[in-house]
Amino acid sequence: MDTLHFAVLALCAGTVTAAGLPPGDCLRPAAGQDLTACDFSGRDLSGLDLSGALLDNVRLTGARLEGTRLTKASAKWANFRGARLKSAQLDGADLFHAVFDDADLSDANLQHANLFGANLIATRAPGANFSNAFLKDLLMPEADLRGAILRDCNAFRAVLTDAQLNGADLSGSNLTGADGESADFSSAILKGTRLAGASLRAAIFRGADLSQADFSHATVTQSDFSDAKNLPQTVTDLLIAPHLGVFAR
Repeated sequence: MDTLHFAVLALCAGTVTAAGLPPGDCLRPAAGQDLTACDFSGRDLSGLDLSGALLDNVRLTGARLEGTRLTKASAKWANFRGARLKSAQLDGADLFHAVFDDADLSDANLQHANLFGANLIATRAPGANFSNAFLKDLLMPEADLRGAILRDCNAFRAVLTDAQLNGADLSGSNLTGADGESADFSSAILKGTRLAGASLRAAIFRGADLSQADFSHATVTQSDFSDAKNLPQTVTDLLIAPHLGVFAR
């Protein structure tokens, strides 16, 4: 009986990886599997359920993940460059330092996701939902975030240079020290958004709602606040400062 008991334990130990998940089948990946041995570059994984899967350091460049469920998956340092993730479910996923450059995250769900230090350079994410996501040190220059939802995010020191945020909702988010030079916030909602110390040179805030937004110590040289709603006093003071040369029609 003891010999059989130890044999069963050994067999079970061989079917679980160091991460505590069963090793996955790269040809038929599924939820809750360790897929770190796989290379999904160019693969079509659309519509699959990969919730809770382990994808750390995995290559998914150019992969199709439209509508794929990656809820609470771990994809730290994963490479999604050029991947198609339209309407993908990435809520609660750990995307620490993941790369999404030139990827399509249109209408994707990234609520409560960890994107600390992630790269989303020139990423397309119109209509995506990043609410309550951790976006500290995020690199998102030239990204398309039109109509995206970024409520209550921690985007401390995020880089949003030349990004399109037209109509986006950034209410309650912390963009302290962010770099938003030449970003377009036209018609965006920035209610209670913290932009203290942010670099916003030549940024566009036409028609944006800035109710209770914090622009203290922010740089707004040549920024456009024409038709902005609920302009904070701190911005008004900066706009009339003669040495700043702020552009505001």
